[in-house]
Amino acid sequence: MTRAITTEPNTEGADATIELGVHADASQLSVTRAVAATLAAQDDFDLDSIADIRLAIDESCSRLIVRATPGARMVCRFLTADDALHVSVTTTTEAGADLDASGFGWHVLNALTDSVSTSQSEDEHGVVSTTIEFTKSKHGWDE
Repeated sequence: MTRAITTEPNTEGADATIELGVHADASQLSVTRAVAATLAAQDDFDLDSIADIRLAIDESCSRLIVRATPGARMVCRFLTADDALHVSVTTTTEAGADLDASGFGWHVLNALTDSVSTSQSEDEHGVVSTTIEFTKSKHGWDE
């Protein structure tokens, strides 16, 4: 089951965060790619950048899906700003899940985006959440 939520615009009233929740399963990759591409197209990204965003969301989600705990949900957050799309993908993983920031997939993410990072946090119940965040600007690298 897929769940989509549009949150309120930021305090300036300009940018809004779109949140998409899906099962952490490969069958949901097409949904996340479609949402990412649609948001980028609506925000006037060029075709090459839209393709980069589709591949980046696919790689980010795939990296988390293979490490997700059984039955986990994956939450994708998209923030469209004037000149960039900021994406955050989060799911629950086992403690110490290694995202191998030196592997081929990580190099692909670096090549497709302007910035990419990972983080992990653990709540008071010992549940570990792993997040991959990336930014793609409309005009190439941020200056």
